[in-house]
Amino acid sequence: MQLALGKIMKNILITSLLFLNSCDPANLETSSLDSASIVDDRSWVTWEECGQNINENPCNFKLLNHKGEEVELYDYHGKVIVVDFSAMWCGVCVNIAAEGDSLVSKYGEENVVWLTVLIDNEYGQPPTQEDLQRWVDMANIGTPVLGADRNIIDHSASEGWPITSWPTLVVIDKEMVLKHGINGWNAAAIDTWVNGLLQ
Repeated sequence: MQLALGKIMKNILITSLLFLNSCDPANLETSSLDSASIVDDRSWVTWEECGQNINENPCNFKLLNHKGEEVELYDYHGKVIVVDFSAMWCGVCVNIAAEGDSLVSKYGEENVVWLTVLIDNEYGQPPTQEDLQRWVDMANIGTPVLGADRNIIDHSASEGWPITSWPTLVVIDKEMVLKHGINGWNAAAIDTWVNGLLQ
């Protein structure tokens, strides 16, 4: 009972944490993802279930990047991963995406990866490859930009990501355990979390 209550409290805290510098909370709808079909068969995957809550192994996803190449979350096992869930209509999101290059430069691309996952274009539709490239050009970034849609969202975090605000960022450790999440932007928190996971 105490473990369940602790997990609920942790989720409430994470969801309400640091809404500073975020776009207004999103009124989001989603359909579920089949997490069993998303999990890739890789030898280092030792868990039977995945989820998007703190201290869980996140479910894998496979998305196209701005170059039209398939990218999987699990491709980055062994690195600290910052996933930036954003929307093109969110003004602050493009500025935050540009921070990814700075963070990767500071800690080295062999240690850290920043993935921007665009869920909406400026019209609230799933972004096209051209939209993704425009985002790369607009933010002048070299970090991967991936296209998704609102099906990646699940407020329960059991079959998708609990995105309630733009941007929502999560930090995953080298062993593919979700360690931190934040709604909005706090450069000091992200830097501290990444630095701590590299120690």
